[in-house]
Formats: sequence, structure tokens, C-alpha cells
Amino acid sequence: MNKAIKRIFATSITAASIFGVASSAFAKEVYLSTPSPVLIKQPGNETGVPYASDKPWSINFDGSRTSDSKMLVISDDIPWLKVKMKNSGTTKMIVTITQHSPQGKVWGSITIAPGESDNLWGKMPFASTFYVNFTSTGTLKGASSTRIASTYEELGL
Repeated sequence: MNKAIKRIFATSITAASIFGVASSAFAKEVYLSTPSPVLIKQPGNETGVPYASDKPWSINFDGSRTSDSKMLVISDDIPWLKVKMKNSGTTKMIVTITQHSPQGKVWGSITIAPGESDNLWGKMPFASTFYVNFTSTGTLKGASSTRIASTYEELGL
């Protein structure tokens, strides 16, 4: 996915938050109480405020399932998200970002062709629990990891 499309995704997340638009119907919302992510403190930015970022999880798909979901918590202090994905399988991988539950409000979606890798990134519109969901028309093979950060620069794009 080229940078222009990624900017469109980031802009669409922001626009969706402003206008309250979702790309799918609401499912039953599930609220989970989760602890705040452990922060990795880094040198400060130009205002002297320390950077904060975290890698909530990484996952390897070994071909034993057709879908999976991973939770992450976005806070007001750490609103930026990057999801790296690699599809090592022979069928397409569909990745969605949903709010509150794997079946919740969809905030982003991307399809990864077999043998391809890509990143999905943007500034999330507000603090909440989000899920990154992976599905395949065959079995999931590949890997994914996330980074949440206080600034765009920390995503390492």
C-alpha cells in the first residue's frame, strides 16, 4: 500500500471520528477492564515531554486456524497505531481494526495478498479498547506486530 493510500486511511479515521461514521453496523459492545500498557520511555521531544511507545504484541500464524483477534488499548497519551502484517499463506488475509470487541465498530480494513507484507497505521480518534482481527479464506500463515506511540515519528514509518 503506498503512502497516499495510508494517508487516506489516517484521514478517514479522523473524519469518521469527527462525523461519527462507522463502516459497519454496531455489534453487541463488550467493555473489558484492562491495565494501561507498560511504557517504554524514550528521549524527550522538542517540548521536553518524554516520548512513550509500546509494542503490545506480536503473533505468528502457523496455519492452524482461519481467524484470530488481538486486543490493544489506545489511550489519550498514546493515540498512534501501526500494525505490521505479513501474509505467508497461499490465500488472502483480511485485517480489520474494531472497537470494544472483535465484532465491534470497524475503524479500518486492509486485504493482504499471498506473499505480501504491509502496514496499517493512523491516529486513533479516541482512547478505547480496539481489536486487530485477522481472517483468511484458507488458513492464516504469516506474522503481525503492533506499535502504539505518542507521536507519528515514533511509529518508525
